[in-house]
Amino acid sequence: MGITYDAIDEDGPDPASQAGKTFPHDPMGAVTAFYSALAAADGETASALVVPEKRGKGPFNEASIHAFYSAMSQPLKLTGTALRGKDDVRVSYQYVTNDGRRCKGRADVQTTYVFGKTLVSRIKALDGC
Repeated sequence: MGITYDAIDEDGPDPASQAGKTFPHDPMGAVTAFYSALAAADGETASALVVPEKRGKGPFNEASIHAFYSAMSQPLKLTGTALRGKDDVRVSYQYVTNDGRRCKGRADVQTTYVFGKTLVSRIKALDGC
């Protein structure tokens, strides 16, 4: 019939088992992944890296993230990260909006380890952008 298919690997990992998987405490990795999602204007991925009680609200709203970060003439670029305590990471970044506003900013990002994952719990912008 000309229909292509892939055989199912019954011995491979079960995708459903990945949902409950735990990961090591990793503030740097979580924050880097969060800012990478912002750089890609991927609101869903960015929001999934935030504590559940803040997802979908205010600056952590998936559509808001996508709208803001997709409207860049130069996308957000993470230029530095530094661990500043057990759960705190200082980031530096830059971007240029479509209307020409340039930002070279820093933020202190607080993380927490919950549900077997390191998630962003708070972001304090230090330079007004």
